[in-house]
Amino acid sequence: MRLATLSGAVNKEGHFCHTIFMSTPGLLVPLSDADSLAQRLQAIGNSLKPVDDANFYFFEIVRELIDAALKNFSELRRGNVTGNLNLTAWASRNLLELTVFTKYVLKSGGNAKRFGDDRLIDGCELIKALRDLERYYDPNTPTPGLDDALKRMEDQKNAESVIATKHLETSALAKEVGMEQEFRSMNRVSSKLVHPTAWSTLAENSGRSSYPEAKELLFATGIAYIGQIYMAIKDYNKARGMMPLP
Repeated sequence: MRLATLSGAVNKEGHFCHTIFMSTPGLLVPLSDADSLAQRLQAIGNSLKPVDDANFYFFEIVRELIDAALKNFSELRRGNVTGNLNLTAWASRNLLELTVFTKYVLKSGGNAKRFGDDRLIDGCELIKALRDLERYYDPNTPTPGLDDALKRMEDQKNAESVIATKHLETSALAKEVGMEQEFRSMNRVSSKLVHPTAWSTLAENSGRSSYPEAKELLFATGIAYIGQIYMAIKDYNKARGMMPLP
């Protein structure tokens, strides 16, 4: 996580100027700074404009990524304010993935279209998983609603000429955008906090085992991802508008 690098980059404009180190005592990122950065991301999102009908899809995907980042910022903030380590870790991990997605989409129009196609691939996988779950509990139960939803989504895949059959792996995208090690490191931490483990069940809130500094570090990490998304989109929009790279 290049927290110090991010801080310096945003500091050129006089914002988010706190350099973050793991050993820093107290609040690593004041809420006012975090809120300011999120507001700036929202403002850049509101300022984006499609360049033409043919490339409207690119504008739409970038806007949706910003909306998802802001939604997860709200959850990150709530986790920090309420002292919910699990929620903070979950939102920070989500913001990592959204950073990866954003950088992947901005690399080319082909990447953006492939990411857009993935909504249908993911959707089909989800419906099939829900249908399998329902049939697990009752093998004889009819599933007309899910069957119809799956058919409509597969029809949409055909209409859009989607040929991929498997969803994109975020770990592979992280490698493509130069975030492989960061993705691996963050997942090692978040998997211990997002999913129940023996530690989280038996020791998370027990004295010296509670690691109260983890919440502040994960909050700072999540804000750094907001900063990366903001800078990536801001710089791209300044250079090209919402015209995808070839």
